[in-house]
Amino acid sequence: MVNNRSRLLFLGDSVTDCDRDRSIRQPNRPEALGTGWVHRVATEWLAQNPEAQVWNRGYSGCEIGELLDQEGWQPVKQGGYDFITVMIGINDIWHPFEENQPHQIATNLADVQALIERLKPLTRQLIVVEPFAIPGSAVTEVWWPLLAELQAGQRSIAQKYDALWMPVQADFEAGSATQPVLWAYDGVHPGVLGHRWLAQRWLDTVLG
Repeated sequence: MVNNRSRLLFLGDSVTDCDRDRSIRQPNRPEALGTGWVHRVATEWLAQNPEAQVWNRGYSGCEIGELLDQEGWQPVKQGGYDFITVMIGINDIWHPFEENQPHQIATNLADVQALIERLKPLTRQLIVVEPFAIPGSAVTEVWWPLLAELQAGQRSIAQKYDALWMPVQADFEAGSATQPVLWAYDGVHPGVLGHRWLAQRWLDTVLG
């Protein structure tokens, strides 16, 4: 059950970060929420729950194993969140291609498990959002089997720890078919329609 004083924390990479102002530590400040889907979620949530607290702690460029090493990722040190949402992993696919390094999907999934084990006790509900991509300037055919393996592994771990799994890939791919650049301009980073869709998917997932 949602309460008016709920605490929401969003964790992830650039898809979540969206140029947030990291110097602002307080919840609900528009500059600190970024310009993307988290800002849209916060707007809708706070309209119904004006005493809620919403934090964006996305970190551009983050890989799975780096996320909780970032400064200030947990604004309320003792926990007590109602919802922690994490979407992470696309850089674990992307960066090895850029750096001409082998992929380490088994290590990535071990990092996912460690991440979930740390976050689960801090919140009433942990939400794991499927990392996603669509064909675009940054995404080639060689991405797909690696991404599918990472997605399937994340889903299995989320279910093992009773986290709420939020599937994205199939519906985002279908929705973007006629206007892919407006959904994800390079295949990874959402455009205006992609952020709109992600925010609505989150709200539908949580509120039913």
